[in-house]
Amino acid sequence: MTFFRLILTPAALVVACPEAAVAQKPRAELPTYEMGDQWFRSDGVFELIRIEANRYVFSAPGKEIHLTKDLAIARTSNGPNWVEISPPMRLSWPLEVGKWGVTQDAKWRSHNNPSGPDVRLSWEVKAYEDVKLGSKTLKAFKVEFAARAVPWTRSWTAWFAPEAQHWVRSEAPQQTMPLANFKIFDVAPAAALAVRIDEPADQGRVGTTTPLTAAITARRGVASVDVTLNGVEVFSGRPSDAPRSFAVGQTLTLKDGKNTLIVTVTDRAGDRQQEARTVFSDKPAVVAAPPATKPPPPAPTPEPAAKPAPPAQVAALPPPPPLVVRLSSPADKARVEHETVALAGVASGGKGVSRVTVTLNGVEVHKRDESSPARAVPLNLPLKLREGANTLVVTVAGADGALEQETRVVSYERPVPFGSAFRFPEDRARVTEETSLVAAIAQSSRGITQARILLNATEIHQQTERSPQRSLLVTAPLTLRDGPNLIVVAATQADGTVHQELRTVIFDRPKVAAAPPPPPAPKLPVHERWAVVIGVGTYESPTVPRLRYTVSDAEAIYQTLIGPAGFKKENVLLLTDRSERKPTLRNIKWALGTFLGRSAKKDDTVLIFFTGHGAPEVDTRGVERDGLAKYLIPSDADPDHPLPGQRPQGRRRSESRRPRHAPGALRVRRAAGHREVARRRRQPASRHEGRDGRRAAVDQGRQVTS
Repeated sequence: MTFFRLILTPAALVVACPEAAVAQKPRAELPTYEMGDQWFRSDGVFELIRIEANRYVFSAPGKEIHLTKDLAIARTSNGPNWVEISPPMRLSWPLEVGKWGVTQDAKWRSHNNPSGPDVRLSWEVKAYEDVKLGSKTLKAFKVEFAARAVPWTRSWTAWFAPEAQHWVRSEAPQQTMPLANFKIFDVAPAAALAVRIDEPADQGRVGTTTPLTAAITARRGVASVDVTLNGVEVFSGRPSDAPRSFAVGQTLTLKDGKNTLIVTVTDRAGDRQQEARTVFSDKPAVVAAPPATKPPPPAPTPEPAAKPAPPAQVAALPPPPPLVVRLSSPADKARVEHETVALAGVASGGKGVSRVTVTLNGVEVHKRDESSPARAVPLNLPLKLREGANTLVVTVAGADGALEQETRVVSYERPVPFGSAFRFPEDRARVTEETSLVAAIAQSSRGITQARILLNATEIHQQTERSPQRSLLVTAPLTLRDGPNLIVVAATQADGTVHQELRTVIFDRPKVAAAPPPPPAPKLPVHERWAVVIGVGTYESPTVPRLRYTVSDAEAIYQTLIGPAGFKKENVLLLTDRSERKPTLRNIKWALGTFLGRSAKKDDTVLIFFTGHGAPEVDTRGVERDGLAKYLIPSDADPDHPLPGQRPQGRRRSESRRPRHAPGALRVRRAAGHREVARRRRQPASRHEGRDGRRAAVDQGRQVTS
């Protein structure tokens, strides 16, 4: 009976049930794997090929995944592409929502960067949610991972399903790491508990003692092992670490005749499995002593007087019949296609039957106590079987405490219609990756002998079985073509019947976004190039020294500009002693102020080349940085008054003012608004003249125009 307690609080009225169980927070225990275990993923069927010190190595054709014993990624490779995390992150088990962890100072190595940058690894369990995988929906823990370096971050999300005991799905942006995107297409059946008794053999005949050796395996871990002999417990084990494998080794002492041995195993999930053996013990035959030599007959003696006959003795009662269990149904080692079978039989003998117990696969399904011992107890009840082998044990207790057991092993094989079922991919699925995987299950109660896979009418896989298989997993890699792809799985039954299953997968090749065409280059304004080349060799005043190579230098520059330099001839003005226009002050002013001033525009290139005499003067206005004003001396300069600031001899200071631009010299100034290149060559002495000077002038002109 359930009792309720009424609790009153100032804020609310609460009804509490003390017997109600508190909801347990979902958690996932750390699984362990063994050699040969398979991982059925959408990118391949991976098999555990190697177990290293702290790693599981799963392999598929051309691919490899290294997981730590904590199931963290240590390395993935797909052909030549690989990523390795060293040291890998450490996950904290059991998984629960809210758990997290960080690993500092790791390396993210890859085929592109074997040395790898330093990264900070982190993980966090975000949720416990449903994950749809084809036709199945599993509960899984959602775990988010991240590897952060400077200046990038790699992140991915994976789901771990306790039922599958594996990562069942993973999503990641492209280029995170190889094999980072997948989902499982099948869950490997969690290995039901397996009990294998090596000794003694079933129905064997042994002596009074026999060894017991048994091997037990369980994917979820062995929680307990119990061994009974004739209904009496002879061994009980409770491994603290719940290993996946467990061994039993005992020496059993048997009773005369029939002995029933039962091994019962329970895993961490509470599932049970039994294995039974019937063993007969034969006592060693007693060797009779050889007959002794007969002694000589004694001498005859006189007969004694006759005595009265003894009274007749009552015959002894026969012993009671032994306690026995006789089962007419089901037959031992029977294979049935029905989920329910009938148990029929009778327990009798001995001093009466006081109790009958029936267990199926270690679970009690029937118990009957007799108020007074019965000479015979009928057995008649239905039993519901599970798929695979089922162990039935009937235990009978007599009124005198004797026990007797009878066992049966019945295998239930569910009828399987002939057909094939695709596990991956889904029909009419649209994919963006050219390579994929096809996986299907072919099944038949009569057995499958052959399976083929065709892609677009071309056979890509075939497998033949020597013995018919009730269920056959067929997988093969695919390379899709653009658009629809037809996949056919054809299975052949043992009697030759063929069944086909079709799927259509549409491959949409990712379209590379075309870069927008660059905008047309704006039309650059046409900039002209202008030049004034001046060479003064002979001055009108005989007192000004004559220069020998200035004219030839100016002519060489002129020829360079209108030749290799590409200046238009009409854009270059030459003023020398031999040109039509002489390098006088008037003509130089016209060349610079009128020819260039009216022709050159903004951003045009202007080159002014002058070779001849020049003169400096103290800059009284403070315009020049070096404190000197520079002047070019034209051919008609007045040697007495060449510069604007000089005054005539004998005049007063008040009379010494002259026009700003005296006829004797031309001040050098930069033309505003133009890109101007000016070269001034001053040759006051003959040591600067000669053939080398002309060559230098030509070189300077080439440099200016380049």
